[in-house]
Amino acid sequence: MPRPYEAVADAIRTARSIVMQEGSAIAVAARAGDDAALEAASCDLVSRIAQAILDAEQEAMTRNLVAADPFTTRRLSA
Repeated sequence: MPRPYEAVADAIRTARSIVMQEGSAIAVAARAGDDAALEAASCDLVSRIAQAILDAEQEAMTRNLVAADPFTTRRLSA
């Protein structure tokens, strides 16, 4: 079972990766003065952040369900 801080560290790594990838597209669009590209890059950034949050919630729920199941070891050994 992961330690509590591992989830936070994973979230920080994920956020950093998203910002590095999508932030560069925002910077390019801003420098070019392309409003449409800036809007699209901003939407991509927001979408990636939202998806990362949903993925983390799903993983946490799955981890909690497995941890709460008292019969997990019996099922695995059967």
